[in-house]
Amino acid sequence: MRNQEKPTIFPPLVLSLMAAPSGLSPEPPQPPTSTEVCQWLKNLPLAPEYRPTLAEFQDPIAYIFKIEKEASQYGICKIIPPVLPSAKKTTLSNLNRSLSARNGDSSAPTFTTRQQQIGFCPRKPRPVQKPVWQSGETYTFQEFETKAKSFEKNYLKKFSKKGGLSPLEIENLYWKATLDKPFAVEYANDMPGSAFSPRKKEGQGGVVGEGMYVGETEWNMRSVSRAQGSLLRFMKEEIPGVTSPMVYIGMIFSWFAWHVEDHDLHSLNYMHMGAGKTWYGVPREAAVAFEEVVRVHGYGGENNPLGEFISFS
Repeated sequence: MRNQEKPTIFPPLVLSLMAAPSGLSPEPPQPPTSTEVCQWLKNLPLAPEYRPTLAEFQDPIAYIFKIEKEASQYGICKIIPPVLPSAKKTTLSNLNRSLSARNGDSSAPTFTTRQQQIGFCPRKPRPVQKPVWQSGETYTFQEFETKAKSFEKNYLKKFSKKGGLSPLEIENLYWKATLDKPFAVEYANDMPGSAFSPRKKEGQGGVVGEGMYVGETEWNMRSVSRAQGSLLRFMKEEIPGVTSPMVYIGMIFSWFAWHVEDHDLHSLNYMHMGAGKTWYGVPREAAVAFEEVVRVHGYGGENNPLGEFISFS
């Protein structure tokens, strides 16, 4: 199932139920000249989208329980908050504060990216055995945003289309690029921290009402894992990515590996800003069949490379 996050007034939450070899060119290759979408992408079903009311948005765990039966049939869903997103200025301020705290000094808040391979050379018999992740460069958020926008503009400049390309057309270009000459994009992942403001105290979110921001509700990523009804409330220590959030910063075509969440927990993600993002989900009952397809068609029936692939997730 596919979930496409289109730029909206209210950035969505995505609920999941259930790297680059040396010598890669840093410059994008010539993109395909056609934006005709592959039929299989047209036929891929979209995951459900939910728009909770203010009353439903009061209790994150109760709402997840409410939609879980239907959403689990897709493995993923999209939730549009009925409250306001934080202003970009506030989001960047919180993000930079997290980066500075993570770096442990008073210098400019920076992060290091990883290069990721897009495409492979069909003349090489085992392209998947190459190292996928490789160190990139260090950036401030503004520097990376500038580079990412420049990369995207250069790659898409041949597609001068009124209104720009649709999310589906961008998705289609990605899959075409995976079958072309390799090039590299950059991505920063698994950075402990958040672009949300810290909550004052647990349970002080107040009644959700119009004019509130997502970060002022119980859905704030810094505290939602310990919301009323969550078993994670009983964990004494903080585990980044489980009880506390992590930040991911990407550019066009950057990707993250298929994976199952730690201890088979649900995953809650919030897109603070930027262009749309496409997620793929597999229902729980299809997980074994999906892994078998990857093992047979991606790795020629071998098990070890599959284990290495999963370890990147």
